Amino acid sequence: MAERALLTSAVAMTGLVGLSCVGLAVLARGRGGLLGALLGVALVLAFLLLGQLPVSQVARGRRKTGTGLLVLLYLARVVLLVAAYILITSTPEGVLDRGSLGLTVIASAIGWTGGTVWAALRWHPMLVEPEAAKDEPVPRRW
Repeated sequence: MAERALLTSAVAMTGLVGLSCVGLAVLARGRGGLLGALLGVALVLAFLLLGQLPVSQVARGRRKTGTGLLVLLYLARVVLLVAAYILITSTPEGVLDRGSLGLTVIASAIGWTGGTVWAALRWHPMLVEPEAAKDEPVPRRW
């Protein structure tokens, strides 16, 4: 549950930045900018969310599952990037604006990072201390 709370901010910030990029791309480049920006947001979300699955499994104590997923999803992300590259390079000139795509990928990735940092700074996990000796002060750990 805690990993979901941390991811919500990252996905929300990526979506907000991505939608802003889509709006700006439509104003600046028209339909090609729209397609480029939408593809950029989709690539960033797919790439970064696929990377979070093994992390969540390890956080739940399933280290072997997490390790297997890490290898599989790393390969899936490489395939995703190769497929995106083939799609981008095979589109006729003017259908997809590559500048909008690139700027949206950069801005959305920065949005993901900002959302992750913001959530991590605001997250205060509940710590349960075992019973301490009566004469020892209980240390506070954050």
